[in-house]
Order: sequence, then C-alpha cells, then structure tokens
Amino acid sequence: MKKRMTAIFAAAAMALAMSACCTSVPPEKMAGNFTVHKVFGSHMVLQRETPVTISGTAEPGKVVKATLAGKSVYAEADRNGEWKAVFPAMEAGGPYVLEVSGKDGKKEVFDDILFGEVWLCSGQSNMQMPVMGGQFWQVKNAQQEVKNGNHPTIRLFAVPLTRSPGYIQKETKGNWTLCTPETVRKFSAAGYFFGRQLNRDLNVPIGLINASWGGTRIEPWISEAAYIAAGRNEANLVKAARTPSREQEQKLKKAQAEYQVKFNKWIKAFHSTNPAATAKANEWKNPSCDDSKWAKAVLPGGIPTDVDGIGWFRHSVNLPADWAGKDLLLNLGAVDDCDETFFNGTKVGETGPDTEGYWAKKRCYLVPGKLVKAGRNVIAVRVADHFSNGGLMGGEKERFVTLKQGKAARIALPDSGWKFKLEFAADMKKLGPRPSTPAMLSGGVNSASYPSTLFNSMIAPWTRYPIRGIIWYQGCSNAGSADYYPLHKILINDWRTQWKNPEMPFLLVQLAGFESHTPKKRLADDYWTRKAPQDRVPYALTREIQAEMLKLPNTGMAVAMDIGDHSDIHPADKQTVGYRLAMEAERIAYHSGKVSQGPLFKSMKIENGKIRLFFTNVGKGLATKDGKKPGAFAIAGKDGKYVWADAVIDGDTVVVSSPKVKDPRNVRYAWVQYRGDVNLCNKDGFAASPFRTDKPQYK
Repeated sequence: MKKRMTAIFAAAAMALAMSACCTSVPPEKMAGNFTVHKVFGSHMVLQRETPVTISGTAEPGKVVKATLAGKSVYAEADRNGEWKAVFPAMEAGGPYVLEVSGKDGKKEVFDDILFGEVWLCSGQSNMQMPVMGGQFWQVKNAQQEVKNGNHPTIRLFAVPLTRSPGYIQKETKGNWTLCTPETVRKFSAAGYFFGRQLNRDLNVPIGLINASWGGTRIEPWISEAAYIAAGRNEANLVKAARTPSREQEQKLKKAQAEYQVKFNKWIKAFHSTNPAATAKANEWKNPSCDDSKWAKAVLPGGIPTDVDGIGWFRHSVNLPADWAGKDLLLNLGAVDDCDETFFNGTKVGETGPDTEGYWAKKRCYLVPGKLVKAGRNVIAVRVADHFSNGGLMGGEKERFVTLKQGKAARIALPDSGWKFKLEFAADMKKLGPRPSTPAMLSGGVNSASYPSTLFNSMIAPWTRYPIRGIIWYQGCSNAGSADYYPLHKILINDWRTQWKNPEMPFLLVQLAGFESHTPKKRLADDYWTRKAPQDRVPYALTREIQAEMLKLPNTGMAVAMDIGDHSDIHPADKQTVGYRLAMEAERIAYHSGKVSQGPLFKSMKIENGKIRLFFTNVGKGLATKDGKKPGAFAIAGKDGKYVWADAVIDGDTVVVSSPKVKDPRNVRYAWVQYRGDVNLCNKDGFAASPFRTDKPQYK
C-alpha cells in the first residue's frame, strides 16, 4: 500500500511541477476563450489532504491562470485543448475562492469553496430515493428530517439523469448547493444520512455527489475500457452503439415504431376513460370556476395513492400592479406524470410522454404578458397520473412566479393555497397497465440499461474530480444472476482505475429484505411464517455475491436484510443504511478502529446431530436485536432438503438443529427474499449477513 500511495503522490507532484512551471506569461499567450469543467463550481467541497486538479478547456497552447486559496498556477492547454492546474494538498477548511483568468481580464470566479471529504453516491432506486418524495418514496420521519436538514458544511451535487451510448461526455449538468431543507428534500436519502454522520463524527466539510438512476442494471455503470480489459462481450455492444449497422438501426427503428403505436393507443384509451367527466372538467381551467368546495391539496403529490387518472390543481395568486402586462415565469417543480398548465384560462405549457424523464422534469412555463393582470390571477394544472404516485411532486419552494425580465422578487405558491379535484379515476383492470418499453429498446443503445451508457454520461465527467470513495446501492435489477459476481468486481476495479486510485474505498449496501412491491396493498405481516425454505432465491444469491466483494481490498458493506419491507422495494429506513455505511467508511477510510460490521460466517462443525457455526466480526459478542432466539435458520441433511431449524447462541457461536434432521450437513441463514425474524447481530448493534454453508467457490 505504501508503494502505491508513494507512486500516486509522485505522479501528482510531477503534474504540480508542470502546471506551475511558468511564473509569468506574455499577454498573447493567455487564453482568450476558455472554460472550467462543470463539475467545479461555487459551494463545492474539494478533497482534503490530496493534490487537487482544476481543469477545463482552451485553445491548444494557450494558458490560463488559476488561483485557489491564495495560490496561483499557470496551466497550458495541451493539443487536445485540455488544461490542468494542480494545487497542493490542503487541510479541511474554508471558505476559499477559485478564480480562473485568461486574456483581457476575462475570468470565472467561484466562491464559498471548502476542503473536506468527498464521496460519490451511486446505484439504482434505493440510492436515488429522496429524503422526501411521494407516499412510498420517502424515508421515515421525512418531514422532520427535511426540517432538520440545514447543514452549511455539507454540500450536495445531484447529477441529472443522462445517458450516452456512443461517447464519453466531458461535462455534466447541475451545480453544487448547500445542504438546506429545500435541497436535501430531493437528494439521495442514503447519501445524505451517510454524509450527515461523517460530518458529525469527523467535524469536517462533506461533499456528496449523487449519480444514481432507479431501475438500472450494473452493466451501464461500467466503462467500455473495463469491458475490453476483462474480455467481455459488452465491449462489442458499446462499440456497435457508436457505429450501428444499417440492420441494427432498422430493427431499432421498427421496434420503436411498434412500441409507439402501442403506447399511443393506450394513452388515447386512458384519456378517453370518462368523456363526460372530461367535458365537465374543461371549465375548471377558468378563473370563474368556483373551487370553494374543492379539497385542500396534500402536497407533495396530491392525487390519491390508490388512483391512476386525471386530477386538477388550482391556485390563486395576487400580483402587484407593476407586473400587469409583463411576461412571467411560472415554476411548478416536478409533476408526475404529465400536465397541461393554464394561466387565467389559457394554456401556457404542457409536458407529455415525448419528453425524456417527463415524470420527474421540473416545469417552468412562460406566461405571456397579455394574460397577466394586477390582483387575482388563477393557475390551473391538469395532471395525468399513469402509474404509482402522481401530482405536484416538487418542494414548496420550487413553486413560484417571477418576472421574466429584471430582478423581481419571487411570489410563492405555497402548499396551503393549492386545491384539488379529481376529474376521473381510470379503471386500470379494464385499461391494463401502461405499456412497458420492449426489451430491444430497454436494452438498446438509447437505454439507461445498455452497457456503459451511464458511466459515459454520469460517472466519466467526475473522474477528474478527486474523491475519497464510493457508496453503492444497486443489485435489484440484476437479482438472481450469477453473472453479477464478475460484473461487480469489474465495476469496483474499473472505478478505482478511472480515478487512478487502486485502493479507493468502495462501500456497498447489501440488498434489504423484500418480497413483493405492493405498497398500496400490503402483504400480511406474518405471511412469511407459512413459507417453506427455498433453493432458488434471487435476492439471496445477490446478497451472497455482494458479500463476496469484501474479499477485495478496502471494500465495506452495510447489511440491510433486517431493515427491509416485505411489501416495498424501497424501505423507508435509510437512516440506518446511512449510519452503517458511515461506520464502514470511518473504519476503512479514516481508521477509526471501531467495529462497523455484523457477524460474517467463518466455518462450521457438526456435533452430535447439530451444527455449530463460527463467525468473524463478533465484536462484543453475539446477540439478537429483539432479545429472542435467533430466527431465519434452516438446516439440511444428506438429501439437501432444508427445514426451518432451532438456533441458540453459545458464546461466540450459534448451534443449529432440528428433530427432523438427524444427520445434518449444511445450514442457511436468512436465505430468503424476506423473513420477519432476521435478528442475529453482535452486541455492537450490527446485523449478521445472510449466508449458506454450502456456498459455491467464487473465483
């Protein structure tokens, strides 16, 4: 490790010497046009205790001057037009100012910059899940967590959902923000609780970059270079995506056309569900509509969770006389799924299925001045909810009106002023579910599940940004596939290579307990007591593969089996997930010396018709989180047929047996999708990882 770190710092020192080689530069050498890469900005946190490279673009051979924390560096753009200014390592602190200047006084200035700890948060929906979203898309105690979300030394960057099948994107969108109740509301809950714990324990600024996308497989997060190095066929797919054959293009075009016909037919049927109700609701857009008996909208959301259909939201806003006749900007935040928006009875905007990510896109519509009058004005939003939750999903501060020109104050559209009325609820049994994207498209070059697409657009731009490590919560979309094992190893090694840090900490979340995503119609809490042990358990296999990643250096894992939800794939307890990840980070990255993992199976011994299990990470000793006997154990004999077993803690071991198995050979713990009696832990409070003693040898 020492040799590797020495090499890293030597390379950084060389880069620093090269970037600082000039102490003065002739004016004609300075860059007239230059950019700073978008990952850098005001309010950012830069990684402490490591050289930091600020970079951007300029005409080859031209020079920029970068000044950070009182230190100045001249950097010359290479033949590819890339300049890099390397600054020496700094301790945690700030705020500082970064100024990048070129010819004739042109400059870009970024302020309120801190040095601290920077972590990338990535994965699928359980990492993307915000602190507060819809009814089934938020954490426990969400309102209180948002209210308490003011942390000036935590900074957030939410990477927009973008994909790129054919090339590496060199820029990202979005910006660094302070952690406030408004910004944390929509930020990754697992990431936020992780960062909050580090901020408290380390007492240094924390920067969190959330680059996650719900429902995605692991393949799109891996680079083409990694596939090539591993000899994987995905490399050919990525290459083909850049230069698709005519046959591929024709197949894709045909599949897209067929899907569009099917989708358009469904949408037409959806909107034709109740023509009489739709005709009656047509006047609800008008200011003269009497909405005094409408219900108060319950935001975020607003459309009942058990309804898919169309609902209307109305809000009156009083505008000052000097706003009359002037163009406005109407901001509504995200609307799920589609909307038509009216101002004083006239449509001013709409967002439909032809817009990428329409269900999460923040709405901002231009209101022509001819519609704007002094005094009362009425906003009406017709929302079509096709699936799951729906309505006005943004935070309260995201809904406001302002003048298009000038620096006028915002006029808020507070939650308390919105009213709601349902136009119709669709009969989804009769209508059928919204058509899913066909396999060719969902796995095609334009998909967020196609190899390398998300690495290209959401990860590659950040590989120039020094970070401490990664937290990763993904696996549901690959559940049950043995190929997840090599792919997961490839991803970890790939990202370490991309950041030129072979020992970069990589912390993952093991999949939580889960049976069926039916949050609107939950399973009985005791359903699992009637299920026999099973062999083919997709989530169990994936959890086992995730635990195998701990054999790689500087990897950690937060067990979540005990905090899952049988009827919701997005369990609400992200606080515990964040805490367990933070404890792993403190042990691996900050050498805390604390116990940060639960018991891991080590070995077994057959004794007099019973099996004794031995563990690592017993900490202060084995225990159960509810004080009861250990649950979720199964045992099998020579025939390999498992039955639920009795288990008792005996010192630092667990003894498992069953009167039904006289000659036991193997044991499994929590080898299930979900059980309510998963309770083995250590006295330090960390849950045991599921396991099976008959596990195959992974290579």
